[in-house]
Amino acid sequence: MASDIYDNAELEKMGIRVGRNVRIHKTALFFGTNITIGDNVRIDSYSIITSGKPVLLGNYIHIGAGSHIFGTEGIKMDNYSGLSPRCSIFTSTDDYCQGYMTNPTIPHEFKKVFTAPVHLQKHVIIGCGSVILPGVTLCDGASVGALSLVNKNVEAYSVVAGTPIQEVGKRDKQQLSKIEEAFRAWQNG
Repeated sequence: MASDIYDNAELEKMGIRVGRNVRIHKTALFFGTNITIGDNVRIDSYSIITSGKPVLLGNYIHIGAGSHIFGTEGIKMDNYSGLSPRCSIFTSTDDYCQGYMTNPTIPHEFKKVFTAPVHLQKHVIIGCGSVILPGVTLCDGASVGALSLVNKNVEAYSVVAGTPIQEVGKRDKQQLSKIEEAFRAWQNG
């Protein structure tokens, strides 16, 4: 229903810059105003996006239901990238091993927090329930299987899966490029 979708004026009133043909369910929550959303973007129900540094969503992006993007250090999703439902992207994490205190109620001097931006390049797809950790870059065409823990960079057109991830295959770069070219021709009528 159209009433379940934010209109651009509502999003802009929240301080979010939006492009054309953006469909965001009204149960999606936004914290911070450093968010830019391109054209032809869909963000499904119960998603959360926070921003400290810029969170930049390109064109033709999909964020599945219940996904969480915690952009304290900045996140960039390039054109045609997407998150399946219940994915989480983190740009900061507490140290769980060296005996520091954790959680946001503890003053900074008693914690050890690692922070770094995350970048999903063009045509990256993340499978349902996966977690992306701080500092990770997923290069063009990378594909992540469901329920994976992405704790390191992923090479272009690699298919990875597991906890932690391991390469399990390659995507067809030529086919993907051919399909993108056909899509662009279709757009230009």
